[in-house]
Amino acid sequence: MVGNSNKKVQFVIKSSKFCNLRCRYCYEYAELGNREAIALEQLEQMYKNIASYYAQLEHPTDIDFIWHGGEPLLQHPDYYWRAFDLQQKIFEPLTGSVRNAVQTNLTVLNKERLRLLREGFDAMGVSVDLFGGLRVDRSGVNSQATVLANMERLRAENISFGCVTVLTKLNLPYIQEIYQFYETRGIHFRLLPLFDGAFDGQHAGYEIEASEVLSAFQTIFELWLASENPVAVEPLATYIKQIFNHYSSQKKTSIYNKREWEWIYLLNVNGDVYSYADAYNPEFSHGNLFTTPLAEIISGTQHQKVIDAAEKRIASACKSCPYFGSCSGYPAAEESVGYHQVDTEGNAKCVQVKGILAYMERRFKQVGIINPITGSLNIKGHENEEVLALNGIW
Repeated sequence: MVGNSNKKVQFVIKSSKFCNLRCRYCYEYAELGNREAIALEQLEQMYKNIASYYAQLEHPTDIDFIWHGGEPLLQHPDYYWRAFDLQQKIFEPLTGSVRNAVQTNLTVLNKERLRLLREGFDAMGVSVDLFGGLRVDRSGVNSQATVLANMERLRAENISFGCVTVLTKLNLPYIQEIYQFYETRGIHFRLLPLFDGAFDGQHAGYEIEASEVLSAFQTIFELWLASENPVAVEPLATYIKQIFNHYSSQKKTSIYNKREWEWIYLLNVNGDVYSYADAYNPEFSHGNLFTTPLAEIISGTQHQKVIDAAEKRIASACKSCPYFGSCSGYPAAEESVGYHQVDTEGNAKCVQVKGILAYMERRFKQVGIINPITGSLNIKGHENEEVLALNGIW
């Protein structure tokens, strides 16, 4: 039985790096021509190594598999149907749920794949940047027209999806247009700041500074706050909840304790496991899930090394932050490395997250949602109550 008390964990599975696009910022760029894929036999062993760990825990665990690439939908749909069958057989004894999501460029779509998206996967993210022209095929042709047409096919088929837009220097001037695109279609989305590339200099010409990311987040927040038909935007929806928790009379403290529970793992095509912060850094690989049970990986020395580094980043960036406890410290632990907010000694800074939390706090006081004198929340009956409710924030 699945309940609210269940623990949650995600496994981001790189089923293959092979891709039909050559998005200019892609951190998998060097391997996009490699057709190697995880074999079903490897998936079966990986499932067993995962299930054996969560089966022996006292509390139920909800497990999400996020299928990633490359372009995961270049695999034949039968690959996923067989992968799902293996899941059902191996995870059936567990008391938590097992779900599957896919992150796709949505350039390959036919009847078989539509059925897979409708009946197989539980959730889907579509990558589309809308402006900037960086998501191109191998011939340099922009893929956007195809993606937008296929998004309309999904909508016509009543297949739900969200979107991911990567924020770069090139689409930074179009923040308002990006929000309005999703708002008019009622599509929730994530604004994802440009992450580390595959090689030095890859982002030359469209790299983005932390201060520019913060400015974009502020603009999106203002558009969302003023909207009559708001759509959820991550990570801003999460940050808003953190500010409200910070001022709640029933405040709940949340600290990212990687030593106690790790809730997201990245699995490479060869089975090597990483934390989000350390993707593909061989010095920080936890181990290999094709050959080693998860219990051994978690208790291993490599995993302890990764934990120590994450805890150092939290200690350096979070301990003096007024929002720590409402913000768990996860951004410093897992996101600061890829966003170049770590100094040469491994200490993290928190320009983007701390900055937007402070901005939201100030604006909520100005509009009266937070009483600036008493610090109490005044959401009930406020003109923005409906906006907050529509986004599941209130």
